[in-house]
Amino acid sequence: MSLLEAIVSGLIQGITEFLPVSSSGHLLLIHELFGLESESLSFDVAVHVATLGAVVWVLRKEVIDILRVLFSKKLFSSLGLKIAVATIPAGIVGFILSDNAVALLRTTQVVAISFIVWGIALYMADLFVMRRRHLIARIEKISWLRAIVIGLAQAIALIPGTSRSGITMTAGMFMSIDRERAARFSFLLSIPAILGAGVLTTFDAIDAGLDVSIIALIVGCIVAFMSGIFAIKFLLEFLKKGNFFYFCVYRVIFGVILLIVL
Repeated sequence: MSLLEAIVSGLIQGITEFLPVSSSGHLLLIHELFGLESESLSFDVAVHVATLGAVVWVLRKEVIDILRVLFSKKLFSSLGLKIAVATIPAGIVGFILSDNAVALLRTTQVVAISFIVWGIALYMADLFVMRRRHLIARIEKISWLRAIVIGLAQAIALIPGTSRSGITMTAGMFMSIDRERAARFSFLLSIPAILGAGVLTTFDAIDAGLDVSIIALIVGCIVAFMSGIFAIKFLLEFLKKGNFFYFCVYRVIFGVILLIVL
């Protein structure tokens, strides 16, 4: 993997991990158009560590509060426990699905259709929130039912092109959570998801050995970390007054482009 490939891949992973647009479609298009190599397992682990670091850093106040409550008498009603339980559905589905099954879904058609379908769903959820008078404006107020529904939605993100952040934000808004809090909950929910995926990939990477240069690894990691921080901060600030309309349009257009070009 060259430095250019490390920079491009790190940038795409860092940004699309948190924006509701999915990384798989962008990586598919970039690899096909520019003939970039597929990412190495070592690089994949580095990127997971970088994006995990990005979300923990930006939401460090919430993370510290969650950890503090986990060791208190309020454990059962804590946000941290709800996030942990909401992570289980995706974990179970991911464990059941074999690598071959996931590989079969990683086709241009599946990715493109996922971009379009879930882009439309995101738009519908955005309209739903716009028309609701009463919305949940504090993530601490998210109920067990809402957390579990969002967790079930996260399992759908195993289909390439869906976007983990996009599908969880969509589910959150359909559960009457305002845009910014739906995004915050999605980002917090990404912590155990990214951590779990990173751990599993690490075992495979150990078996495969170091398959990329140290310099490319470090550069890709730094780029993913910095772009991840930018993406999270940008979206949270944008959603204070904005909506998901432009992301929805982008997803549909990008999905159509994938069907035409590839």
